Amino acid sequence: MTRQAAVRALVKANPGKLDVCVQYVDLWSEYREATANILQNGLIVQHPRTMNPITNPYVTIRDSALKKMQLLRRLNVEVLWK
Repeated sequence: MTRQAAVRALVKANPGKLDVCVQYVDLWSEYREATANILQNGLIVQHPRTMNPITNPYVTIRDSALKKMQLLRRLNVEVLWK
């Protein structure tokens, strides 16, 4: 689903809350991108310079987006998670 389609769907489910819907979709997009990176590369990756194992930086991005999405619980967001 594109960002525009996600915003339209969320606004349709939450009339009059455009600003909050846009914020949620931005966080949802971050969460999806970070999750895709983690699934592709794993939780532990190699540091690009030292080649030492490190926690995938996308774990922090995913967790941060999730926490912020949870603060917007007043929205009906089921349409995005189907």
